[in-house]
Amino acid sequence: MFKKILAAVAVTAGLLLAAPAAANAVNYTDGAQCKFDVSVVEAGGTATLVCIPGTWSPGEAINWTVTGQNGAQFKLASLKTATSSLAFTKHSNADGSDVLTVTLPADASGTYSVVGVGQSSGHECPASLTVLPADQASTVLDPGDGLAHTGSVVATWAAWMGGSLVILGLIALAVVGWVRKVKAS
Repeated sequence: MFKKILAAVAVTAGLLLAAPAAANAVNYTDGAQCKFDVSVVEAGGTATLVCIPGTWSPGEAINWTVTGQNGAQFKLASLKTATSSLAFTKHSNADGSDVLTVTLPADASGTYSVVGVGQSSGHECPASLTVLPADQASTVLDPGDGLAHTGSVVATWAAWMGGSLVILGLIALAVVGWVRKVKAS
């Protein structure tokens, strides 16, 4: 019986020691996806596309392309693009990161797609940005931190009432036990 328990402990210890090594086997930043700092922006507004370090090769030239309605007025990195082209080439930072500031046209609407392709790595990084037309107001229902509310549906007073009843029951049991002890002696 002792040998079986010892074998189970050895297998469990082996699995616990192997799990961190397996998690560190992959370099998660290579080819990471770039993300906008906001998902919805008002027409005429700006958004920032952030690529974390390791997304691109250090100093790699990145071909950025924008598609969407009225893309000729789209601005990449504060430079207005030409009417016939919606492409822009920019080099990544020494750590493989990149930040691209995007300014939308005043009459923008719909969804814009921004795609970066590394010239040496071939890594493709698509990102999209939804535009809220300038004449519509946005309403935020829950301005919290974006996490789901996972709190209790039981009212706080009900929890206090239940806890109080448990404490009163324990006190009653203690009094009954004390009374029995006094009568017995």
